[in-house]
Amino acid sequence: MKHLIALTTALCLLSTAYVQVYVDDFVGGFNPTLRWNWVLPNNDPLCTLDPTAVSFDTTRNFLQIQMRDGGMFTTFNAHKNVPNLIVQGTAPDDWYIEVLFRIDWSRIPTTHYVQAGIVIATDASNYFQVLITRDAFNQTDAVYGSTNLEENDNFEWGERVTVNYTPSPPDERLGLRIRHDSNNQQIELYYLSLVNGSWELFDGFNGGVYPAGSRQYDYIRNLISQAGTVRIGVYTDNAGSGLIETWSFERFETNLPVQTRASAGDVNGDCVVDDADLLAVLFAFGTTGGCLDEDVNSDGVVDDADLLTVLFEFGTGC
Repeated sequence: MKHLIALTTALCLLSTAYVQVYVDDFVGGFNPTLRWNWVLPNNDPLCTLDPTAVSFDTTRNFLQIQMRDGGMFTTFNAHKNVPNLIVQGTAPDDWYIEVLFRIDWSRIPTTHYVQAGIVIATDASNYFQVLITRDAFNQTDAVYGSTNLEENDNFEWGERVTVNYTPSPPDERLGLRIRHDSNNQQIELYYLSLVNGSWELFDGFNGGVYPAGSRQYDYIRNLISQAGTVRIGVYTDNAGSGLIETWSFERFETNLPVQTRASAGDVNGDCVVDDADLLAVLFAFGTTGGCLDEDVNSDGVVDDADLLTVLFEFGTGC
């Protein structure tokens, strides 16, 4: 009996300890089992997708986003192209979000505060961002890690930056990671070092750690706790400069429980491609300009391509 109890306890611990990792390497498009969307509540427009600015490099497997004017700064909530995943469950004790991306810095004027990275948001008025930013203040080739926080349209600079460094070559791989360390009860910010290729803590003033009880720690934890509402994704920003240069995202990874589906044809996300998905596409056929689940390939229109995807995947399940 004791052995049975011990075995049952061990199995329970193993099942509790297992945490799913969700990865998108953007091979040929979005990972079809991840339910990416372009909706950002309290943004104008609600659907952030500009199809003319988004594409996939199928040679290098990059998600490419051309910067567009817009923003989420205070009440100016009119951002473009924010692909995101909705967190649908309780975060594990040690959660993280990680992104790898590139840009050709030689094409970016040193006077422009362009930036990109990770966004955690319930809407366009409540978010936290971890970014790589051009050092336009000093007007050099250098870049640095930075953060922003906004609550109810009240903007706060995160006060966590890395020391300036110069990417070389111009399109060197960039990386950002935000993670919760439950042992030390702190949230840590990392960037990918160009010197040795390893993850290093943000190393500017105040360091790269938000301890429990700090303003940033409590705010980020509150965002992450809002399952079904909070979104995590990638972010690009040209600071309203009119630049349309391209950020190339090569990998997004998290162990937060995000919305998934059986495949691209699982329109309603119920883990099976069936009559309900087929009917949904048929009823929405011809619709354009919106962020619809029925727009299976996210090209801005519900058409034959979406219908064929559902038909080819009919019967697929999780």
